[in-house]
Amino acid sequence: MNKTIKITAVIIAVIILIAFVFFIWTYIKIKNGDLVKWDNKWYTKEELKKAFPPQYIEVPAKNTPEQVYTIFRQALLDNDIEKALEQIRKENREEYRKAFQDKEKFDKWVKSLPKALTKENEDGNFAYYDIDYGTEYKNTVSFLKNSEGYWQINNI
Repeated sequence: MNKTIKITAVIIAVIILIAFVFFIWTYIKIKNGDLVKWDNKWYTKEELKKAFPPQYIEVPAKNTPEQVYTIFRQALLDNDIEKALEQIRKENREEYRKAFQDKEKFDKWVKSLPKALTKENEDGNFAYYDIDYGTEYKNTVSFLKNSEGYWQINNI
């Protein structure tokens, strides 16, 4: 019986040692950035790159945010909703299409759109402009340049 207790104690000690070494190894991997937690799942660097490829590609611009806004505003004034929606990122178009269906709010909003924007910040593929609706509040229009180099409205 004494021998059984010793063997059990050694086995438990080895298991505890293995667990301790594993936790230290994992801690070191996390600190070095070799293991990353994303959306409650652990990834190695390679798995993370494969699952979520880089999204940032800077390409030369083929238009300007000001041109996009001018086309957008004019299309709305001409009641050409589809042309206006083409100036908005594809991912956001349906949201704006639904918003444009409320004719009373839409007409009031279109009439309040100023002719020009004031540039606040441009960083790579992102640009932010101030749109002055004549209120005391600051309103921002954000633009995003797509992978082909065309600026599009992200949010207005």
